[in-house]
Amino acid sequence: MCPKPERAIHLLKIRRAKRDPPLAELDWDPDDVDNPHNWPFWKKVFHTMIPALYGFAVTIGTSAYTPAIPIVMKRFNVEREVALLPLSLYTFGFVVGPMVAAPMSEIYGRRIVYWIAMPLSMTFTAIAGSANNFPLLVVMRLLAGMSGSGPLAIGAGTISDIWDRKNSGKAALGYVMAPFLGPALGPLTGAYIIDQYNHNWRFSQWVVLFIAGPIFILSLFMEETMKSRILYLRAKKTTGKAPRKEGDTHLLLSKLARAITRPIHMMFREPLVAFLSIYTGFAFAMMFSFFGSYNYVFQKIYHFDQKEVGLTFLGILVGFFFAVASFGVFDATLYTRASKRANGNPAPEHRLYAALLGSIMLPIGLFWFAWAPNKNVHWIVPVLAGVPFGWGCLAIFISAITYVADVYGAANGASAAAANGTLRFILGGAFPLFTLQLYETLGIHWAGSVFAFTALAMLPVPWVFFLKGKSLRARSRYETSKN
Repeated sequence: MCPKPERAIHLLKIRRAKRDPPLAELDWDPDDVDNPHNWPFWKKVFHTMIPALYGFAVTIGTSAYTPAIPIVMKRFNVEREVALLPLSLYTFGFVVGPMVAAPMSEIYGRRIVYWIAMPLSMTFTAIAGSANNFPLLVVMRLLAGMSGSGPLAIGAGTISDIWDRKNSGKAALGYVMAPFLGPALGPLTGAYIIDQYNHNWRFSQWVVLFIAGPIFILSLFMEETMKSRILYLRAKKTTGKAPRKEGDTHLLLSKLARAITRPIHMMFREPLVAFLSIYTGFAFAMMFSFFGSYNYVFQKIYHFDQKEVGLTFLGILVGFFFAVASFGVFDATLYTRASKRANGNPAPEHRLYAALLGSIMLPIGLFWFAWAPNKNVHWIVPVLAGVPFGWGCLAIFISAITYVADVYGAANGASAAAANGTLRFILGGAFPLFTLQLYETLGIHWAGSVFAFTALAMLPVPWVFFLKGKSLRARSRYETSKN
């Protein structure tokens, strides 16, 4: 007796599943050599360097342009506010790029994003550097920022692919610092290369190519790090046919919609995400405001040229290293003790120790920079204000990012971080557009004090989360840590 058609189809599906398992069922053994966690140490370090170097190359492009602004104003006969657009729109592009890159990496793997992003960004940057009209410069800068910022969204995923939870925090420090080191070193880099080549503004763009080119060549030696993509490619190579999976186009659109809507929803409906994003966004944007205020202060009072103004940002750089050191000390002492007391599952609020210190350092640095500049005060005094500012700025950021990752876990932590990044770069692009007008209207001391008092008003944010974080987590609309 022949089986019924429905049963025959069912048996056929079972046989096909055994012979051709779906992608979701593929896995590897604990000692699998293809598992990035089992790679040799040198190989892990190499693949960890790439996201950090990419982040540095892309973000230095934000501020390397600033020394060229006076030259661009003369070359294209535009006002300063207009000449700032290539800076701001490049930064705004960082909001869009990660929204596309993150879902793309979940389907096609991490490596392809690195291979696509940098060549596109370099191409648009090269066209911007060759532009003979201002609109072309503006549009190409926007496209360079959009296309180059994708790796900023997947760097954390790359690092978690490679390192276990115990070591991933230390491994990620370079990647976390990159978006801060790039803008801090950009004015110095741009000023020196423009001066070296007879004040040719185009080298403010081409210097980004000189930095990005070797990094892209290094990335060509990358291997895939994402588990599902490695297993997919291995199964395809072994069996000669691809494992079954949901349609790529449908899946990409679904993930793209989620990548856009979920961070926005979390920003407006999750107080934890909203307030930390506003706070870190303000601290980050203050560094971008310095692209205007440092020029204004040190040129007006101390008569610095562009190269000397670029050197003043080194004070902020010193502060960054203090921030990393303090976070490491807190992590090795207070956080480790809390972890031992909680049997390896400490409350996420123990990640905020560095932010508590940073919340005090940030207004100190801003008040210092607001009132130190004076013809009778040595120039090193306002330069040193950058140390507590940089310390507070980066300490707040590192603590906030690790905190939301611990609170929301793998499922929603990426969306919380994306919300943070979106607001950070929106504010970073906006602040340079009004900073100089504020200084010209209120004067150096009171304009700087406006920012300092704002930082002072925001000081309680990490303290509130440290003290009341558990109850705020309990009210969340998303799954959060119960520790």
